Amino acid sequence: MWTCGEMKREGWSKLKGSFWTAVLVTLVFVFITSLIPVLQNAINVIKMRLQYPGNLSDVLSNYFDAASDIRTVNTGAELMMINILQSLVGFLAIAATFFLVNPLSVGYSRWFLTNRREEGNTGLHLLFSSFQQGSYVGILAGTAWMSLWTILWSWVAGLCFIPLYGVIIAAIFTAIFKLGTYTGMSTSPDPYEFINSFKDIAPGFIVAAAALFLAGLIGYAIIMLNRKYAYIFTHFILAENPTIGASNALNLSKRMAQGIKKKLFVLDLSFIGWWLLSSLTCGILSLGISPYIQATYTEVYISRKAEQHL
Repeated sequence: MWTCGEMKREGWSKLKGSFWTAVLVTLVFVFITSLIPVLQNAINVIKMRLQYPGNLSDVLSNYFDAASDIRTVNTGAELMMINILQSLVGFLAIAATFFLVNPLSVGYSRWFLTNRREEGNTGLHLLFSSFQQGSYVGILAGTAWMSLWTILWSWVAGLCFIPLYGVIIAAIFTAIFKLGTYTGMSTSPDPYEFINSFKDIAPGFIVAAAALFLAGLIGYAIIMLNRKYAYIFTHFILAENPTIGASNALNLSKRMAQGIKKKLFVLDLSFIGWWLLSSLTCGILSLGISPYIQATYTEVYISRKAEQHL
């Protein structure tokens, strides 16, 4: 049975001869996959500037002031156009994830699988190998199937926050009841009075909400990490056999991950130091860390195949 240290050493030994090529491949991969999110953020900034003219400090200080001019829309036509553009970019982001990013991720895995065999003679073109005729349809179906199940499980994991939502709703109704008791609800409640009605229940509410949020977050993380590691080998499987079929690829990944999810989690934790160091360089160091991690998981995949005689 493999160990985390062995996989990291083996991954680096296979990568060090082509490290700078791997950095270039990672840079191209990150650049392409980041285009849509960058465009979305740019449109969000433009929309905010149209909705709230003025400098940022004015927006923050006057946002809740109903009489402030900050809340007036600059141009209705411009805002309508930016909303349409925002919707189009959102749709484009979903389409790009399924039709571009997911297949490109498989090509990224294929580059590392090929690199370990060819000992540093792997070209950049392999990153785009998923788009070749005979491979694309199978890879598209396999990655879309994995994404669909990941989304479904995220909805299931979201149920862990239902107790928190219940406490929030209960607190709101309690505040409304207290406000009605004090005012007789003869006039429309003032927002400030409504907020003040929380004062008596605030300490208990904050403690309960914090505890339930933490419990929900832990439950959500456990479910999603479980699914992450269950599907972790899917891209490698599709890279080696694009025609295996969407369901077969996912089932094979779950079979390979069975019994080693805790070890995969420990392997992820072992890279925390590198990510902390990367944060000091504003993420630039991640261009070197990501190939190292991918090479390590490539070795885990190869080792797991050998253990299960696949």
